[in-house]
Formats: sequence, structure tokens, C-alpha cells
Amino acid sequence: MADPYAQFTGKSDVSDGSSSALAGTTKQVGRGVLEAVPFVGEKMATGAGLPEPKNWQERLTKRAATNLPYALAAGATGVGAIPAAVGFVGATGLGQAAEELGVSKPYQPVFEMLGGGLAPLTKDVSGRVLGYIQPQLEGLYKKGTKLNYELGPGARTSQGMKYGSGENPTAAIQNLEKFTEEATSRAGNPSKVIDANWIKNTGDNLGTTVNRIFAGQTFQSSPTFVNEVNNLAKEAESAFGQQGNVVKTILEKNIGGQRAGGKLVDPQFAAEDLRKAIVEVNGSLSNATSNQARILHDLKDSLEKVAETNLNRIDKTGKLAQEYNQWRKEYNSFATIRDINQLFGRTGVTAAGQINPSKLLDVVTNRTGGVATRSPLYSDLAELGDIMKVKEIPLTGVTKGMTQFFTESPLAKALQTSMQPRLATKGSKAGYVQPLAPLEKYTQIGGDSSGSKDPYSQFTGGK
Repeated sequence: MADPYAQFTGKSDVSDGSSSALAGTTKQVGRGVLEAVPFVGEKMATGAGLPEPKNWQERLTKRAATNLPYALAAGATGVGAIPAAVGFVGATGLGQAAEELGVSKPYQPVFEMLGGGLAPLTKDVSGRVLGYIQPQLEGLYKKGTKLNYELGPGARTSQGMKYGSGENPTAAIQNLEKFTEEATSRAGNPSKVIDANWIKNTGDNLGTTVNRIFAGQTFQSSPTFVNEVNNLAKEAESAFGQQGNVVKTILEKNIGGQRAGGKLVDPQFAAEDLRKAIVEVNGSLSNATSNQARILHDLKDSLEKVAETNLNRIDKTGKLAQEYNQWRKEYNSFATIRDINQLFGRTGVTAAGQINPSKLLDVVTNRTGGVATRSPLYSDLAELGDIMKVKEIPLTGVTKGMTQFFTESPLAKALQTSMQPRLATKGSKAGYVQPLAPLEKYTQIGGDSSGSKDPYSQFTGGK
């Protein structure tokens, strides 16, 4: 019984055992952590003077402390937080149950291994349901999040988000509107909707701008430019034959026509002719594929380079060249968006007028001959097409609507994020950390505290 006058006498006579229980628990945590060290842990714990547990609470505490480092290692190396937690609870629970039921110590690791095996099982099941986090897609997910797109855990897996461009209907719509507005702003005419009016108005505005820049100007051909376009024409003829040589056709049609000696450009030509050639190249890129698209894109770069050089020569302040470079980016962006609308219809631009990010990536990749980074629409935009893919999901029905609502709630999203396992890297042993832990713990130099040198001697024939 506690001394009721202890507060006056300075003496304490606590007989409820709470202090000793706390001390015992603390010592068992310490012993458990030391026993987690493979092979020599139990010997280290005994050497440190940490006692064996006396009751089931202390035994459970020690076992949990021993298994915890392995669970943390599994979670950090690829299994995932919840699968690792499941393995921890399983290994600790089954192992402790076996001990309390009187299973001898050499057999207890078998039950722990069965319980720990729930970790890779949970990882496999959650991976099949939620998809595995893949490094490249996770990188795009992080970039998209920084760009203020609302992305769900599915964005990190090839299975994709529930609604393609978002994890719920609202996010999907808002993401597409933001994506479309960003794409159209790069074409010089920001809008949340792509339609016939946008295409006509944007095209007209870009035409007016370039006409003003090039009007009445005479450009000069440099030896470098002449050499580049001749080489490109020869490369195109070699790849596609005389009849399919789109490069030569564009140059002959727009810059000087046929001439004796086969030259494709004159020493001087009207700037307007170059503008027409640039526009025609962009038009030809719409249906070009593979190597032909690459050659046409190279031609476009050469034509744009000679335009910039001549504008800098004409206007020493650089203002004309600066305006042209802005027009060039906007026109290339416009031509790409126009292609999406014309080539893919409703799969490229939705019925509500938003761009399908995955189709934008397809068009950008095709127009650049496979080098998508050459497009002004790629960086921080089209590249997100790998994680934002429009999906049409029916929203009808009360029951289905309620089910979808709860599976799209913040709590459900948090659980999906924590349960989604990373794709195991080649040679990764993350999934086996916990299941193998008991075997390492009990195969210790010097044996267990019972004095047996080898707890498996009855199986191995050892002593």
C-alpha cells in the first residue's frame, strides 16, 4: 500500500508495480532491438545484462522490438508502408501466438516467417489492384504536382489515374482545362476551349503578325544555308525517291522555282517566299512519319534559322528577330494543336473542347520525328501525356455514384498512396527482408539463452 504521507516525509512506497513494469518494458525494448542484430544479437543482449521477459506482455514487447527494424527496412526498400506494416503485425502476432501456445523456440521462426510473408503477399495484391509505382512516371507525377495539376496515386503507374486526367471527375475536368489553356497560351491565344473559331482566329492573327514582319523584305542565302538545304534534299530523295522528295518540292515551289544547274535557292529571294515555305513545311509535318518527319523538321529549322539571320541583318536592334522567334514558337504550337483537332477528332479534342494530353504527346512526337523535346509544347506540357490520358467513365446510378464518391475521398486517396508499392528494381530483395528476418535472428552464434549451441541441431544432426 502506498504511504499516504509520502509527500510530507519524502519517502515513496509504490506497491502497484507501475514503475517496475515500465522499467521491465523498457528493458525488453532494448533487448528486442539488440536481438534484431543477425547471428550475435541474443548474445549481445545477454552480455548487456538485459533480462529475459517474465510475462506475455514483456515477451510481446521484446518480439515487436525485434521485428520492427526489419519492418522499417522492408518499407524503406520497396515493399511499401502498409505492406510492411502488415508483415510486421503478422510476424509479431503469429510468432507470439506460437510462443504463448507452447511451441518450442526452434519452431517459432516458422510462424514468424508465415506472418512476415503477408508483406510480399500484400504488396503483390495491392500492386495488381493499384499498380506499381514506376520511377519515370513518378518523376512526371512530381513535376505535374509542382505545376499545380491535381494528380492521384494512379498517375505513378502505367495503369493510370481513375479518370485518366485526374483521380476524380472534378480534378479530371480542371486538369484538362488548365492543360488546354497552357497549350493555347503557347500558341498566342489562351483559351480553355479548342473549337473552329479558335483555330480560325488564332491562324488569322498569326498570319497578320508574320506578314507584318516579312512584308517587303528581301532575304539573302548564305553558303551554309544553301549547303544545308541541298543536303536535306538529297537525303530526302535517297530515302523516299524523286517522286516523294517533299523537301525539294517545297523549296522549288516557294523559293525561285526550277533553275539551270539544279540550284534550290537563289542568292536573294523575297522574304514572303520563305514564309510560304515555312508554312508549307509545317503543313507537310501533319502527315509525315518517322524519318520523313525528321528530315522535314530539319528543313524547318534551317528555314527558320535563315529567317532569323536575315531579320537581324535588316534590323540591328534585334526587335524584328525577337518578334519572329516569338511568332515561330506560337505558330509551331498552333500547327500542332490544329493537327490534334484534324487528325484525331473527339479523341484528340474532347466534346467539351479540351486537349487530350496523351494525343498531344503523340502528335508532338510524330511531328518532330521522334525527338519530342524539339517542340515548344513538350516541356512541362505534352510530356505529361504519359500520366494524363482521357478516359470516359459512366457516372450514372445512385449506388455507383456513392461508391465512386467514397473511393475518391481524401482518406481513400491517402490509403491508396500508402498501399501502392514501388516496382522492385532488378535484384531487389526488399520483399524478402521480413520473411527471412526470423531465420537470421534465431541462427545466432552461441545459440539462444537456453544454452543450446544450435537451435536447429535436431534437424541438422549438430550438437
